[in-house]
Order: sequence, then C-alpha cells, then structure tokens
Amino acid sequence: MTHAPSRPSAVARRDTVTELLHGHTVADPYRWLEDGHSPECAAWLENQERLFAEAAPTWPHRAAWRRLLRDAAGVGSSLSPVSSPPLWRRGRRFLLRHEPGRRLPALMVADPGRPSRVLLDPLDFDADGTTTLDAWRPSPGGDLVAYQTTRKGDERPRLRVLDVATGTPVGASLSPGRSTPVAWLADGTGFFYVSTPEDGAGRRLRLHRIGADPRHDPILFATDLPQFSVTTSPDGRHLMLSAAPGATSGNLLWLVRLPDHPEEGLEPVPVFDGMSEGTRAALKFAPDGGMYAITDAEAPFGRMCAVAATDPHHRAWRTVVEERAGSVLAACVTLTDPATAQTRLLVSHHRHGLSELRLYTAEGTLLADIAPPGAGHVSRLTAPPEGGASAWFSYTDFTTPPAVHRFDLPERRCVPEPPEGFPVPPDVAGDTATVRRGATGHRPVVEQIVYASHDGTPVRMHLLRPPGGGGPRPTLLTAYGGFGASTPPAYSPAVTAWVRAGGAYATAAVRGGGEEGTDWHAAGSGVNKPNAIADFLSAARWLIDHGRTTPGRLAIRGASHSGFMVAAAITQAPDLFAAAVCSDAVTDMARYQHFGLGHLWTAEFGTVEDPEQCAALLSYSPYHRVRPGTPYPAVLLTCPRHDPRVDSLHTRKMTAALQHATGSGRPVLLRCEPDVGHGARSLDRWLGLQEDVLAFCAAHTGLVPPERP
Repeated sequence: MTHAPSRPSAVARRDTVTELLHGHTVADPYRWLEDGHSPECAAWLENQERLFAEAAPTWPHRAAWRRLLRDAAGVGSSLSPVSSPPLWRRGRRFLLRHEPGRRLPALMVADPGRPSRVLLDPLDFDADGTTTLDAWRPSPGGDLVAYQTTRKGDERPRLRVLDVATGTPVGASLSPGRSTPVAWLADGTGFFYVSTPEDGAGRRLRLHRIGADPRHDPILFATDLPQFSVTTSPDGRHLMLSAAPGATSGNLLWLVRLPDHPEEGLEPVPVFDGMSEGTRAALKFAPDGGMYAITDAEAPFGRMCAVAATDPHHRAWRTVVEERAGSVLAACVTLTDPATAQTRLLVSHHRHGLSELRLYTAEGTLLADIAPPGAGHVSRLTAPPEGGASAWFSYTDFTTPPAVHRFDLPERRCVPEPPEGFPVPPDVAGDTATVRRGATGHRPVVEQIVYASHDGTPVRMHLLRPPGGGGPRPTLLTAYGGFGASTPPAYSPAVTAWVRAGGAYATAAVRGGGEEGTDWHAAGSGVNKPNAIADFLSAARWLIDHGRTTPGRLAIRGASHSGFMVAAAITQAPDLFAAAVCSDAVTDMARYQHFGLGHLWTAEFGTVEDPEQCAALLSYSPYHRVRPGTPYPAVLLTCPRHDPRVDSLHTRKMTAALQHATGSGRPVLLRCEPDVGHGARSLDRWLGLQEDVLAFCAAHTGLVPPERP
C-alpha cells in the first residue's frame, strides 16, 4: 500500500471570504480559485500538474492496468458500444459504429440491400479526437442528416446538415447556443430547433428551412424555462413542445396542429401542467396517427395513456398500460402486426434496475411477457417511424458487452444482430469467453444484495467479484443517487479490469436515483439529499461488517453527481475509506447555482435562498465540511480544464481545501485535463483516465493485477 506525503499548494491561501446565510456563518477560503483564468489560479494549476506528474509514475503495475483496460475495452462499453441500434428512414438505416482501437465512433448509413458505409467520421474534423459527434437526426425521407458537433469539451455545438447520398454539406451551419433537439418537417424541407441566447436566459423555438440563412430563422415560440424540447409526429401533423424549470422538476406540455406554412405562426394548445406537483409527461406518436402519453402523474412508477386528438388535455387521457408497482416504465415503441395490421406496443420496464419487456395491444391488453436477452439492461429501444414488425435495442449487463438485438413481432422473441464485419460478441453467442473471465479465468460472480440504511430503509446493491472466497478483497464502491437517474447493470472495461485483477466492484442503488420510481428519487433529493449520502455510507459499512472488505482495502469513486457522493462521503466518514476518486463533481453547495448549469439543479439540491434548504445544503456541502487535521483517505480529484456543465472551480476549491486540511499523510492530488469537457471524449483519453483511476485505487488498497494475461 502506497502512502506519499500530501503537499499543499505552493500558492498561499488568501484572505477567507465569510458570509452570513440565514444565520449560518459560511467561510470560503478558496474563492479566489473560482476564476479559472486568473494568473493566481494558473500558477496554482501549474503546481498541481507538477504534483500529479511526480506522483502518478510511482503507482505500481501501470503497464498491467493499461493492458487489462485495453483488452476489456476491445469489445466496447456501455458508454461507447461497438454498434448502436439502427434508426430507420424509408429503408435506409443509420447507426453509430465504434471499431476496436478507434478513438471515436463514426456515423454509418446503409441503403436498402447494401452494406453500411461511413457517412460522418468526427476524426475527419480533428485527427486528435477533440471534436465529438454529440447528436444526429435523419430526415423523414432519409436523404438528409442534421448533426451537432462540439470541440474540446465546449458545449456550444455547430449544427449542420449533410446530404446522405453524396456526403456533402447542405446550406449554412447553425449556432443554437446549446445542444438542441431537431424535429424535421415531414417533407424534409426544414426542421424545428431550439436556440439559446448567449446569456442562457430562456429558449426559442425556431424553424430552419434547408438552404435559408439561419440568421432569419423565425422565432415561433419562446419560454423563460431553461429546459425545452420539441418533437414532430411521423405524419407531420403534430408538434409536441415540452418545457421545465429544471432537470428533475415537473414539466409543461403543448400540442400543436401543424399548418401548411408554420412560419406564419403556431397555435400551441396546453395539454399538461405538472409544475406544481413535480410530475412529468411526454407524448409519443404512433405510425397510424395515434398518440400516447407516458407520465408519472398519479403513478410514481409510470403509466401509458391514449390521447385523443379531439381532446388532448391531460384530464381526458385514458390509461392503457397501468402502473406496475415496483417496475418503472422506461420506454415504448409502436409496431404493426403484419397479420392484422393492428398497432402493438412494446414496452420496457425496469424492476430494481433489471429490464423487463412486455407486448400489449393498442388498448393495453397484455399479449405476452417477452424474455430479454438476460438479467440486465435494455436501452435505446427504437422502431421505424412508419411502423413495422421489428424493433431494435441495445442490451448489456455487468459481464456482457453491449450488443444490438432485434425483437421480432410475429415470433415474439429477441435475437442478436451482430454488426457487419464484427463477430458476435462471445456473451451474445452464449460462450463464457474472455470478457466474462476474472483473474482466475472463470466467470465473475454477480450478487444482488439488500442492506438496511441508517433509518432501516432497504437499499439494493450489486457486487461483482471473482469466484471463490479469499477473505476481504480490495473493493471499489460507487453510487449515483441523483436526478432520478438509475444505475443499471452495464458492461464497463474499468469494472472488468478491476475484477479480473482480483478486486470486487459494488454499485449501490441509493435514494435519489430512479431505480424504484419517483418516490425513491424524492426521498433522496432536495432537503432529503442527506438520505442518499447516508445510503452510500451504509453500503460501505455493510461491505466492511460482512467481511467483504476492510477500511484499508475500500475505495470509492464517482463522476458528476456520483463524484459529489464521493466528496460528501469522505467528509462525513473519512475513516471508512483507504482511497477516493472524485471526478467532475459539484462540491460547493452554497454557490453551485451561480456557475455552469447549476441554476437547473435547484429542484434536485435546493437553494441557499430558502432558509430550510440552506440549512440542509450546508449540512452536507463537501467543501464546507472539510476540517483541518482530519485523517482523510488518499484522494484523486479529476476534472476538465474547463467544464461548462459542472464548473471545474468546484474541483479546484475542494482540492485546495483537502490538501490544506488532511492529517493522514496520504496524498491529495488533482488531475486536470485540457481539451475535454463533461461529456464524451475519445477512447484513448478515456482509457488514460481510467488507467490513472485504477492504478491510484490499487496502490492504496493493495490490489496487485496480474502482469500477464
């Protein structure tokens, strides 16, 4: 186990800023690090870079970790599968393909009866992989594709249109301000999109006609709410508008009957208002012109309703797929039975994070339970917009790389569809191949554990480990626990590498996530956010108390909200952990809403402007809970140099606070990476980060990877 002395920043602490918030004295000694462009911050970052560069080569077995990661990544990952489910447009299919060893996936297209070809390769823009393809949407006829790219982590995309037949650009590029939905007109002559002013205030619905000057695109709808999306029906008759004040708050829905000339104006009809109760809804359009709504209003686990065009208001919705207690409604596609020409609904639910598939009539009669490929996660469910007898989806679990499967309606079964030019992934073929093998060459064991949190609430956790006993193992623990997002079983090269080396990996489905419906999310959000942290700490204690690991062999890791959980955990119970990796995390809960996209998260965390919420935020704010002289675990904090989503100031301030305070002698290091952002990055960049994370955790938990396969 490696302990290196912790050296605080070479830049002296400045005068502490102190504020009084609703009677709470709040000290902020590192506010000067909020300005990432100041000379003082630049000097501090330069020193941090030197400290990291000196420490990283001392972590043992780096070559072994590099080999394990690259081997495990050769079959794809849940973040970047070898192939995505296809989107169909008039017989053409579009999909992403990530060939092994390539930095980024490419957008492929295949004409009817022909093999696929590369339509758009982001490496053609930048060979170094700093330009990413963030979104794409084919036109209804499949002859055009609107796509969005960003460079070096900047989340202000360029929106362009590509001719599918020739691969050449069409018209001028657009600058919507932030990532935008694209909703094509049925005739493919243009599309609706959402623009964001430079100050980030409000959203504007615009219509762009192909070949027109984007500067003159008309504004057809405007809202001050920051979350805004738009969808058109396959027949081109209707438009759905959705707006919300935050990422997890209730939304508003409008339905628009599209006129022949939308530029002349729209008449949105309000159909749903979930703002006061915090409920959400979305409309789904069927090939036969029918409409459905998926909502959690009066149904914490979700239900599906039929919507009549003559009276589309929420009060007239008719439930066709009832809420299933314990199963969260995740997605639905509409299919056409070739024998009867009747509409069928293929619906996916998640029960405790595991996917279920069911087939219904358009009226909600259950026709069949469909066996998914395994006890794992079904995602990206898609079907041709004009209807058909097949649907496609991606399937993965902890030990199975993501692979595309097709649901066949006449036979009512799922079959694998290997990508062209690649063998069927071994797990899909039914083998126990290398990717399923741990350090001993046998299939890893996946345990589903239910433990009691601090207040007796049962919480579920998955534990992935090599087979056999062997006593307490070096263990990595993580949890997301926010924004109603679930952490389903999914293949990860980093997890696979850790387990192949002989370690265990645990994922806790704590409150604040979406694994158990909207009530589960509410129980770990807002003033209830401490429940999520307590659930996470209870998972660590269960692993220790049941002999699965020890405090000297337990590390925690997380990114984004999961990184926040790590920061909160080490400032509340530092004695439980040997090491921690905190990436891209919000840590200053007193000022988070002033930076990045923090203003969208007040429904999730609360705001210091409210006295009760202020008290709750300060009770767990990681940055403010750092105490001098505390024996903190070894901590590696990572972030982009500039993160437009979760401003990197959080990581800088947390690093400085921990370096000044820790009394353990263990290192506190910052890994600050240029030319990336909060989202996607190239494969080599991702592998480099994971190598550092695993090598750091292994060095402080005593895990020794095999030097040879």
